Amino acid sequence: MRSVFMARLIGETEKIVDAAQIPAAELSSQVVVGFTVDETGNVMQWRFLDRTCAGKDSVGVEPATPRTREAMTEALGRLEKWTPAMKDGKPTTYSWRLTMRLPVEKIAKRQEADPLLFMGGDPDETFHEWARVRLRYDERFSSRGVAGLVHVRFYIEPDGKVTIGEVLSSPDEKLAREVIRVIRASKGHWVPRRVRGVSQRTAYEYRINFT
Repeated sequence: MRSVFMARLIGETEKIVDAAQIPAAELSSQVVVGFTVDETGNVMQWRFLDRTCAGKDSVGVEPATPRTREAMTEALGRLEKWTPAMKDGKPTTYSWRLTMRLPVEKIAKRQEADPLLFMGGDPDETFHEWARVRLRYDERFSSRGVAGLVHVRFYIEPDGKVTIGEVLSSPDEKLAREVIRVIRASKGHWVPRRVRGVSQRTAYEYRINFT
């Protein structure tokens, strides 16, 4: 009964954490709880135990964080009643003290942002190479001695489309337009950054030096 209860409570707590998007950093990895199961199987006197508690409730762990208490208490309310303890053939109250470990590292891993990708790889490599072979730095610019750094900020939208932000630097307006042309042509090859599985609007800054 003890192991089944802990597994179900932790499982429900994980569901609540995911649904409420509670950051893993705001969760306690080790939690001690005390409670009593009455004659009807209801959980009574639910409380979190730690080093700040008095008397028999004092245990050598740090206090559970507020978000941990909130999620676990809600999870408790989702569980079915216990089967009460029996004494002399009759249901009786029984007190429990349980030490549980929340899978904080696993939760944190789920919450890590998936990186921005271009053609399945790091855009600092894949996009730069893809753009380099498509840019037309020809006599339109070389004949006028146009050279220098073009720096453009743009955005990959949640649906993968590309939105131009701003030209942060460029030695020539037409050269900036050429870079923007190539950036716009990259739509359909991007996978935006995702947080907890949800695609995010993602900024990217592209720099190229024409010499």
